[in-house]
Order: sequence, then C-alpha cells, then structure tokens
Amino acid sequence: MPDAAALVRQLYESFERRDWDACVPLLHPEAVYDAPRTAEHLDGGDSILEYMRTYPEPWGELSILRIVGDGDAAAAEIAVTGGQEGEFRLAAFWTARDGRLYRGVEYWTPLPVS
Repeated sequence: MPDAAALVRQLYESFERRDWDACVPLLHPEAVYDAPRTAEHLDGGDSILEYMRTYPEPWGELSILRIVGDGDAAAAEIAVTGGQEGEFRLAAFWTARDGRLYRGVEYWTPLPVS
C-alpha cells in the first residue's frame, strides 16, 4: 500500500497533466478538501475532481518542489507558474486512509509581482 507521500506526488503529477482519470484511485470516495484562504470546502473524491477538472484554465504549470511525509500524512510545496492569476506557491497537507488520500488542505499564496 503506498504511503501518503507517494499518493500526494501522484496526485499533483496527475493534476499537472490534467489526467483526471489517474486521480480517481488516489482520492478516497469520502475525501474532504479545504482551501481556507478562499473558504472552499468539498466533500467526496468525485466533488474534488469535478472542482479541479472545471477550474478555469490556464491554472499554470505545477512543479513539485518537495514532499515530506510520514506514513499516513504528507505535505507538499508546489510552485505554480504561468497561470492567468500570476505566480503562486501552494502548501498542501494530506492524510491517507485505506490507501487513498482522505483529507486535504491547500494554502495558495500569490507571489509578489516583480
């Protein structure tokens, strides 16, 4: 069974490719997602994927800077470049349950315009 860090890597690599089918087995059917900065809350793996799939393009390129994890918990730092809303850093925290990602919290932080 993959650990949370491996699942998180696979998830964001799939998001970068916009390969939604590859995301399905990674997200628990009862997954919960929160984005506190924008007050978004989603219940269910299908809802999370639908949100990501329909988010207006271009979101930009996602580059994984690092992932740290320990068993059922992992955190990722991701650079988002070239999107319509500018440059961002994303801090994502996930826990896994039953071999799938169960709870995710993402903090999107815009970078200053240079």
